[in-house]
Amino acid sequence: MSSSGFLHIVSMSLVMGAASFGAGLVPLSSSMTKSHFAKLSTLSTGLLIGAALGVIIPEGVASTIAGDPEPESYSHKIASCVLLGFAFMFLVEEYISPHARTMMPQLEIRDEVEDVQFDIVLDELEREEGMTLPGSHASASQMLRHAPSSSLQRAYPLSLGLIVHALVDGYALGVSSLETQSGALSFVVFLAIMIHKAPTALALTSSLLATSLPPSECKRHLLLFSLATPVSAILSYILYTHTGDGNNLWVGTPLLFSGGTFLYVATVLKSPSEHAPSSTQETISKTSRTFLLLLGMFFPFTISAMLGHGH
Repeated sequence: MSSSGFLHIVSMSLVMGAASFGAGLVPLSSSMTKSHFAKLSTLSTGLLIGAALGVIIPEGVASTIAGDPEPESYSHKIASCVLLGFAFMFLVEEYISPHARTMMPQLEIRDEVEDVQFDIVLDELEREEGMTLPGSHASASQMLRHAPSSSLQRAYPLSLGLIVHALVDGYALGVSSLETQSGALSFVVFLAIMIHKAPTALALTSSLLATSLPPSECKRHLLLFSLATPVSAILSYILYTHTGDGNNLWVGTPLLFSGGTFLYVATVLKSPSEHAPSSTQETISKTSRTFLLLLGMFFPFTISAMLGHGH
């Protein structure tokens, strides 16, 4: 493991962690327009697709072929690694990160809170007028008592799921930064993850605030999410540097696996903008959405071609 390669992955990880934490703080201090949020999310989706299909998977295929002396096993190894990455993210989404059901629109949460407050005021007024109905006060108090536990039940699965996603992002960055790969690959993966993490961090903080968690607790969840990718990237880089022994097969198969995870996140996983009160389609035009998706898809390939693959 060269010192320059290690410093390279550490510097990228630190920048990514700081940027992710900074983006997540935006909902705590100011509001971001729905249109800007939707555009950023759409661009990040295109970048993930472009990075997976235009850079990561082709590089993984090339490395696998270069390191495998048995041509008849190429298709099996390539297909199995991509499918395993895709299936892994599917299992994470199904059993660890059911945030499609937990990331509720903020407007719905506010309405729910307002209903509770209204019930309390009405209950107090009825008591003053001698009109208290049996069980009415108990019902309002019970709603308040259950509100904190309900908030935690929504917040922790959401945070855990997104932290697992962030760990996989770090894995992809660490593998793409190995010495046997060109600097273009790690830069493209770094750029795609960076732009993808911004709307994800925004959605995380906004959703945690919507569950009525205090800002200090939201920052703690955000910090864990922001640290997950840098830590995973550095550990993955160290692991494969010490165990790979320069074998391209050790580099190719992890790249194909991470390419499969990117494809799942970009094509199946519900994008952060769709968890906002208004969907992407309602906040940006079809033309803008199409343009941003195509721009994101072809940008990684173009950058990689300009910088060179280094093979």
